[in-house]
Amino acid sequence: MPTAPRRNLIWVSGAILLLIAVRLVAAALIPLSPDEAYYLDWSRFPAWSYYDHPPMAAWWIAAGTALFGDSAFGVRVVAVLSGIPTSIAVYLTGRVLFNETVAERAALWINATLLVGVGSILATPDPPSVMFWSLAILAFALVVKTGRGVWWLAVGAFAGLGVASKLTDLFLGLGIVLCLAAVRDLRRWLASPWAWAGGVITVVVLLPLLMWNAGHDWVTLAKQFGRVTTGEFQPLKFPEFIVTQFAVLNPVIAIFVGLAAVAWIGRKRSYPLAGLGVLMGTALPLIAYMAVHSFHEQIQGGWLAPIFPTLALAAAAAAEAAPPERWGGLRALAFPLGAGLSLVGLVLAANPRDILPYTIDPGQVIRGWEGVAADADALRQSTGAEWIAVTYYGIGGEIAYHLRDQGIPVVAITERVRYAYAPPPDAALLAKPALIVSVDQDPAPFAHCFAEVERVGSIERRSGGQTVETFAAYLATAAAPGLFDPGCDKLP
Repeated sequence: MPTAPRRNLIWVSGAILLLIAVRLVAAALIPLSPDEAYYLDWSRFPAWSYYDHPPMAAWWIAAGTALFGDSAFGVRVVAVLSGIPTSIAVYLTGRVLFNETVAERAALWINATLLVGVGSILATPDPPSVMFWSLAILAFALVVKTGRGVWWLAVGAFAGLGVASKLTDLFLGLGIVLCLAAVRDLRRWLASPWAWAGGVITVVVLLPLLMWNAGHDWVTLAKQFGRVTTGEFQPLKFPEFIVTQFAVLNPVIAIFVGLAAVAWIGRKRSYPLAGLGVLMGTALPLIAYMAVHSFHEQIQGGWLAPIFPTLALAAAAAAEAAPPERWGGLRALAFPLGAGLSLVGLVLAANPRDILPYTIDPGQVIRGWEGVAADADALRQSTGAEWIAVTYYGIGGEIAYHLRDQGIPVVAITERVRYAYAPPPDAALLAKPALIVSVDQDPAPFAHCFAEVERVGSIERRSGGQTVETFAAYLATAAAPGLFDPGCDKLP
């Protein structure tokens, strides 16, 4: 490589590593979310799948906590560090499909998206989903560029690992097939044994997940594919979807993504259409599905996360091809804007000294759980209860996390299907009094599950000196014999 580009690459690498270091600090300081506390419990019982998602997030958490303990840093460290291979995959894909300048810009820009800059500190299925999708796109780009069929094996392996992270990655397979069918020069791969071998590798990677689901009533697939059913038509959800994605992508990067889409659709010869075709074609099925689905359900900001590296690449390519006299200033703004907004987002998520009131606190859902756990344990001791029963997985995850060193059983008594990965609770607890912590302010839902249910107080989750939500606390005795099997919500 020439000297000047090498200097640029060193600067780009340093900037990315600095951003990841900032995220590591934030990961250590920001409390766990209820979902993360729930996934932490998964990691204690490694399985091939779970009720809500495939297993990769749990495995990553298990690796991090094995090295750094059950701290917020240990839970999140692998997810945050996955930004390094993701950035490398984006850079290499840019080199394969475009040039050095596009590659460096795309690697910077994926780290300048708000979803990655802020959201990637969370130990959820999204970071592994994003990483494996980006690696699969790199392998597919090598297939397209080199014509060597052996790269299909890598496509299949990474695609399978992506689906083992989040079922959203199934859309990558549709995108690849769309590219092969739409581009004349690529159609030959449809009959190639290499491409089919890649598909076989994907199936082999996913076989343990499928076998686990076959033995558990297909709960993971039923849970996720249950979202496909359409609800009431809500046309205003579509513009909300567009605005949300515009924001979490980074407004400047989003503009260049739009420019890339227009150039690709319009077949503008001044743009690198072959490279854009690979990127936009593989992303199109997921974009189309979410756009249609947005008319019936609110699309969360992270649901398009797997294609963000692809979009960053498309945006970087469009920025390079666009006339610099017209787009140069906006192009230069993308990275500092994204990095600055991400830093602000991390500070707001940490909310030091409660500088934000809870009414506008974006991280309000993660605050106050340590106090909830302490108050629940105090009530348990004062009432003579020997275990804590919860009615929502998020509450149970947070209480169990904050009381993890005290040996107090925390058991969910509803939605027991969520806990198929773990051994059943000790049946001896059924004969012992329990403290129920629930959002229900009426004990009626538990009356058929225990001989006696008496309200003994309230537990407040507080943030910034204000009460965010209030849980009811009940003393319950003589639990029904089948409580730990179907759960209170399933008992007749």
